Amino acid sequence: MGDGQKMAWIRMRVALLPDEEPSPLQRVLVAADCGHGISSPLDWRRYVFINPDLTVYTSRPAQGPWIGLQASTDAGTLGIGLTQSRLWDERGPLGHSQQALLIDHRLTET
Repeated sequence: MGDGQKMAWIRMRVALLPDEEPSPLQRVLVAADCGHGISSPLDWRRYVFINPDLTVYTSRPAQGPWIGLQASTDAGTLGIGLTQSRLWDERGPLGHSQQALLIDHRLTET
């Protein structure tokens, strides 16, 4: 649980497809999909988060294996939320992403 604003650097440890080096776009998309996971303002033991969509905008191909996310999540009171992330690589800012969130109470605590 946190305040909904976090920064993290992520790299793929495993390729999406066997025997295929991840492309710069694949690396960005995998990292962007983690925005709500790193910036959750709610307790993961009590809530489940589903992101039904992900929109990513980039201004150039990513450089290097590490992708940074400066993510912020707003969890609404009606079971919906929004995560916005600024995306970085070793050269600096490279884009933004947005994720809509469906939020609900977990049936059991983990």
